[in-house]
Amino acid sequence: MKTIIGVSKKHNSIWRVYGYDYNEDDNLVLVTKKINPLLVWFYKLKKKRLHNNICEICYKEFSFYKGRFDKMPDECFDCNPDQFGDDSVY
Repeated sequence: MKTIIGVSKKHNSIWRVYGYDYNEDDNLVLVTKKINPLLVWFYKLKKKRLHNNICEICYKEFSFYKGRFDKMPDECFDCNPDQFGDDSVY
């Protein structure tokens, strides 16, 4: 899974993880997967949220996915492309 966006418990006490992944046509799609209850906290720590920030150089608003322990970027992808990893910007 490329980016994990949520972990929740559905009916019948089945834990599922929700995230984005690429399909056969290289399009980003929403996928779900059943997980072991022991792995719930691992996936909750890996979860990412969509954030917005304003670039300090060009003053444009940009969106990015940020995990719990990642730092907030101050520059957009156009001004500093080396700052982001592969799974940061969509």
